[in-house]
Amino acid sequence: MSDKPWQHPVFAIPKMEREPWRTDAQWACVVRDQERHAEAKGVYLGLFQLLCSHLGFFRRCPLRGCRRLKQCVGRRAEDDWSFAFRPFIPPCVPLEEGIVEAMRTEIRAEVARLNAADGAQATLASAPRQRKLGA
Repeated sequence: MSDKPWQHPVFAIPKMEREPWRTDAQWACVVRDQERHAEAKGVYLGLFQLLCSHLGFFRRCPLRGCRRLKQCVGRRAEDDWSFAFRPFIPPCVPLEEGIVEAMRTEIRAEVARLNAADGAQATLASAPRQRKLGA
């Protein structure tokens, strides 16, 4: 396993005009919310790309970069929502509801497994150490 942190794709934060009635604190909250939303979208696309790489979709991907790198790095236009979740679905995935939903189900299951494992690690780390019997 690599020590390098996982780098997920980045989504652009939409340009927004500040309404004159917003306070500095309100505007900071709006900006923070937009940054978190863009971050979440990037993570979701990254999870799709990891699953596509694991399934070997890069072998038949229309993008040369994915085939050359032997992993999914492709993405669709981030402002095209003509199909549900389209910006989160790499180009190698057919835009068919059944396929997309099956992949989303697998991503949700994997995230649940990771969260459970993280919770178990936190529980073990906070538990007092037990002395061995007979020691």
